[in-house]
Amino acid sequence: MTELALTVTMLGDWHVGTGTGRHAFVDRLLQRDGHDLPYIPAKTLTGVWRDGCETVVHALDGGAPGPWQEWLEFLFGSQPALEELGVIPGRTDDGPRPAAVFLDSLHYPADLADALGGKPMLRQAVTFLKPGVAIDDATGRAEDKKLRFEEMARGGATLSGRAAIRGAARLDEEQLKCASALLDAGARLVESIGGKRRRGAGRCRISLQGPPADWKWLRDRPSPPPLPDPVGVTAPGAPAAAEPQDRWEGAELRLVLRRPLVAHARTVGNAVRSAAFVPGSALLPAVLQRLDCPEAALAARRGDLVVTNATVEVDGRLGQPVPLALVHGKSSTTWSNLLTCAAPGGGPAEPFEDDYTAGYRPGEPLAVQSCTRTEHTHNTIDDRRQRPVEEVGGLYTYQAMAAGTELRAQVRVPEGLLPAGWQERLNGTWRLGRSRKDGYGLTEVTAGPAGTPAARTVPPGPLRVWLLSDVLVTDERLRPSSRPQDLAAELGRALGVQLRPVADLDGSGALGRVSEPRRFESWHQRWGLPRASLLGIRAGSCLSFEIVGGTLTPQAVQRVETAGVGLRRAEGFGQLRIGDPLLYAETGETAQPEPDGTGTGQTTAEPDFPDSVLQDHGGLVDILEEAAWRQEIRRHSEKVARDRRAAVLGENHIDVPPSQLGALRMLVSRLSGPGDGQAETWLSRLRPTQEGQELRRGWPEDTVTSLTALLRTDDRIWALLDLPEEKITAAASRISRLRARLWPEAVRTLVEDCLTAHACAARERGED
Repeated sequence: MTELALTVTMLGDWHVGTGTGRHAFVDRLLQRDGHDLPYIPAKTLTGVWRDGCETVVHALDGGAPGPWQEWLEFLFGSQPALEELGVIPGRTDDGPRPAAVFLDSLHYPADLADALGGKPMLRQAVTFLKPGVAIDDATGRAEDKKLRFEEMARGGATLSGRAAIRGAARLDEEQLKCASALLDAGARLVESIGGKRRRGAGRCRISLQGPPADWKWLRDRPSPPPLPDPVGVTAPGAPAAAEPQDRWEGAELRLVLRRPLVAHARTVGNAVRSAAFVPGSALLPAVLQRLDCPEAALAARRGDLVVTNATVEVDGRLGQPVPLALVHGKSSTTWSNLLTCAAPGGGPAEPFEDDYTAGYRPGEPLAVQSCTRTEHTHNTIDDRRQRPVEEVGGLYTYQAMAAGTELRAQVRVPEGLLPAGWQERLNGTWRLGRSRKDGYGLTEVTAGPAGTPAARTVPPGPLRVWLLSDVLVTDERLRPSSRPQDLAAELGRALGVQLRPVADLDGSGALGRVSEPRRFESWHQRWGLPRASLLGIRAGSCLSFEIVGGTLTPQAVQRVETAGVGLRRAEGFGQLRIGDPLLYAETGETAQPEPDGTGTGQTTAEPDFPDSVLQDHGGLVDILEEAAWRQEIRRHSEKVARDRRAAVLGENHIDVPPSQLGALRMLVSRLSGPGDGQAETWLSRLRPTQEGQELRRGWPEDTVTSLTALLRTDDRIWALLDLPEEKITAAASRISRLRARLWPEAVRTLVEDCLTAHACAARERGED
């Protein structure tokens, strides 16, 4: 892939929302990332960027579909939904075209995000609430009960991300220039992004850094270069029959999700639900692409290459789905095994849903870990109506595995099949799951050598089997089956014994099996159409078998646990564990999470921003600091006006006529700094003076003294407000500068709040 550095400078306040609100507080919330900062999802950027490129293509093609339109579809993919509605011409070739441009979400720079994480109060200044109201078309006034508040992100931020052109190695120099020039021209036409952009919000400027070409390259091109040839699919020859393998080697994959990952499980209405693991079928194409050798592809077709599901990491090891035979009470940490004892009394027993464990040691608590998932809302905008409509997708929600989740998987092959050091080829950045071209599924993968299951002797008695992934087997008529009898036949052939399912172990109420069927829906990505459904036995199922013929050997157990059983084992299906100690335990405890030290009442010092952050992002830091100070000035000023008004206006300020207090309000609105000339002149007139034979009455002495200290010194106002200055300032050395800049505003705010509180108190006393 060819990488493009992408930055978006927000010239104004902006809003990219979740589509939800918080009752009685805010009606529209912003999308936030793992640093609790607003960001621009790749799907949002894709839509406006494509619109810009469509404008360019429309001009280059003279207003009719032409060769430049083909390049647009090559970069951003075709739009089958619009083709079906007749909005754009339909394709007549070999089906929908996938996008060649992969985008990442745009986030605050990592160093700035980390620095803001240490200053929570300063980070809050990144956003603010903006009020709005609906206007009645007939009367021209605000409609009743239509006041709303929207969360907005402050302008001035520069968000960065990356874009990539897939298959750029197939592009010659002219084709690469054409692609980058078209993207650059479209980016220059994007003037705003996010919600309310037609009402002034979201003004932005997009910049690209990548291949040496820009929009000017398009001026001298009457027609674009031809599109690159599509990737051909070579029909594989029939692989040789798989021979039983006794010696295997493996690679341990550690996957860290940099962005949320959608492992599609099912679609419910307009919501896409994600599984709690990444199926091997999603990992296999990436593995084969990075191994890049015909031996690996042939091994996958023979069933000699196994890619397990990527499950959540538990205690630094590959997580295994908790057996369905294990149940627990609603609020209890004690579990019981239905294979060895009856269900516990005292209330309903619940299974461990979507939980994983790293193994069991008798006498030790069972470590259990679940996968954190998040919700993300998107919409599809109709070009004509400029709003989400159901016909072209409307509003929809993705459930995804949360960014930051750590997963584990394994790749296993017969020893010597691949060149030495093949595990190192699997290191790098992968894009996995659904919508991976739009910011989802960005994953950092680290690979290293891994061992394979060891040969061991299983306990005597019924053979207990724990399914670590879904298992696909067929009956005697080759139909998909979820019956234990068909699994017994398939497993028996692999182990070299004859098995018979056990329905009931004894008369104690213990079960012979706890299993469930599961339907697995597959999808043809190129055509965008569903494939035939797969029926199998669910991961976590536990079954018991009797050996009625043959002898079970440790080598056979090792071979089956390594290679799996059933169909499509290269895609993560068919993994199992035979005779695991957990299946023979009766009861136990689950391990409790370690306390993280939060909520202890201890406070930690908030570190100052590094000098590099202040140097690189000084403009935005200034904006955030001033916003945070202004917010705290308003909040503390209201508190002082309510509780300590006499400290500002003096104890006897109630003796001052309201008209003269109004003059004070006008004075503070024009202050420029401590010791202002107008303030000095005004203060000199407050004391009593002799005018001829009459003594002109002045203001009370304590009021004059308090106002003189407030207007002549630069530290009195800050002593009164008592702001948490270190928490709302990037570095302690910047406090004095902010004090000097905001002194007039702080004095004006405090005096006006005190005068307003004084007037309210006078009305309560019945004074005019």
